[in-house]
Formats: sequence, C-alpha cells, structure tokens
Amino acid sequence: MAGQLLAQAGEPTRRLTLISAYFVPGRQGSQWLRALAESGVEVEVFTNSLEATDVPLVHGAYQRYRPALLASGVALYELRAEFEPDDEASLAVGMSASALHIKALGLDEERVFVGSANADPRSVWWNTEVGVLVESPGLAAQLHGLAEVGKTPTLSYRVGRDETGRLYWETLRDQGPVRLTQEPGGFWRHVGAGLSRWLPLEPLL
Repeated sequence: MAGQLLAQAGEPTRRLTLISAYFVPGRQGSQWLRALAESGVEVEVFTNSLEATDVPLVHGAYQRYRPALLASGVALYELRAEFEPDDEASLAVGMSASALHIKALGLDEERVFVGSANADPRSVWWNTEVGVLVESPGLAAQLHGLAEVGKTPTLSYRVGRDETGRLYWETLRDQGPVRLTQEPGGFWRHVGAGLSRWLPLEPLL
C-alpha cells in the first residue's frame, strides 16, 4: 500500500501530519521524513508512548529512529496512557492503556488518508490493508485540528533533545509543566522495548 499511496497522494510541500498507533518508519521511511523536514515541510508524528502501547517490542524498534528524526526537525508527540497500565501485564498484546488507535495522514491542507495501516514494516510488507485517500480541504482542516488537540500536554508527551543530544519528554502534571529525562513507562515495558533493539525483530513488527 505504501508505494501506491505515495504515487497517488504525492509528496507534501508544506505540512505532513502522520498519526499511527504503531510507528516504525524503517531506514527508508526515516530518511524520507527527515528529508521533508530539512526541506522546510512541517512534519509532525503522533504515536503511542511506551507507557500506553500494548506492544512494547514495536515501541523499541521506533526508539532507535527518534534522535535522527528530532535532529532533522520532525516533531514527535507520544500519547499518554488513558489510565495507569498494569506493568505486570506490560508484555501482553492487547493489554492497552492507549489513547491512540487512529491511522491517518494529512498532506498539506488538501489531502487526507485514513485506513487500517500503521506506519510499520508489518503494514507495509506483510498485512493486507485498506484505506481511503480523499482530496478535501475541509477534512484536512479537521484532521489538523484533531492533531492540535493531541498536542495538549495533558494528553501527550512532546519529545525533544537537549544540547547534549539527550532526549526528554515535556508534559503537564498536577504541579505544572515538567520535563522528564527518563522515558515514561514501567520496568517491564522498558525490558520489552529493549528486546527489539537487541534482537533483529524490526522486519516482523
């Protein structure tokens, strides 16, 4: 689907909003997103945080791409958990505290894609997926409006890099704005994410 979608939709020239419950761009996808951002396109990605995802293995594969994406100017937002997840069940698929299930693209202010495909290798290479590509400024405006809501600090973490290159997560807690220097998520979630960084699992995720 990815090749057909790009051929039909074309490349954005001003803005790309990517919303995906699971986000593993791969080497080529990461290069494409970075090239867009470096050319002046506003690129923003919304996905689940480690604390919210029901598949920490997939999140671990995404983690390796974050530094380069951020360095190129891609904005990353990770949706917070809707409720406190049970960390004892963190490695079980389906045990989700996720606030994000949408899979959508907004290209410039005219085109919207909504479908079943996540931005991950499994959707690109293995799964049979369906989706609808629409040219509609009205729908594009609604999608971008939804993205603005998703940026609310009570709903998501804004991921950034400090001057040393270390990642941080900006959000809002009861005491006000906070900057976390450790990725939110329990011990077993970090273990699950680490497995996919240590093992060659990415093509299957």
